[in-house]
Amino acid sequence: MANALIALVLIEGALLVLWNRAYWPWGIPLFSRRIAVPTSALLHFPFDRLEGEVAAEKWPVLVFRPLSRRTWAFRESFGLHFGWRYPPIMRGLIVIDLQRSEIRVVGLCSWSVLFAVATLVLAVDVKPAAVPIVAVLLGGSYLMQRHRFMAVDSAVHRLMMGCESQRLLVRAPVRAE
Repeated sequence: MANALIALVLIEGALLVLWNRAYWPWGIPLFSRRIAVPTSALLHFPFDRLEGEVAAEKWPVLVFRPLSRRTWAFRESFGLHFGWRYPPIMRGLIVIDLQRSEIRVVGLCSWSVLFAVATLVLAVDVKPAAVPIVAVLLGGSYLMQRHRFMAVDSAVHRLMMGCESQRLLVRAPVRAE
C-alpha cells in the first residue's frame, strides 16, 4: 500500500509540474464557486493579471497557467518557500462558460488524497487511533486550501469589476462643447 501511495504521489506530482492538460480537469470537485458575468465581459477577462491579484500572505504562491483560451489551471508553487506549508488537497481550475455567462472557480481533489482516504478507511480496524489524527490533518488542509481558493474567487470578482468599469469608461460618450 505504501509503495502504491508513493508511486501515485510521484506520478501526480509530475502531472502537476508539467501542467498536463488531460489530467487537470479530471477529478472530484471539493470546491466550486460560480460568478455570473455579462457575456461581453467574459470575452475580455484578464487571466494574465490573476497571479498578481491573489495575495500570497504567508503561504506558498499560487501559480496560474493557461490550459486553453477559456480555461486556466492553478496550484501552489513547488518553489522554495520560507513560511507555512500544508499538504495540498486540491488543484484549481478557472473556467469561462459562455453558455451560462459565468466564470467557475473549481477545486478538484487530488488522486493521492483519494487513495490516502481509501487506505484510511481500510486501516480503521488495524489502527483506529490514527484515524482522528489523519482526519484532522486532511480537514485542516482542506480548510486552508478552501481559504486560498476563496481568495482566487475574490480576485476574479475584483478583476471582473475592473473590466466592467473600464468598459463603461471606454463607452462613455464624449461631449463636445
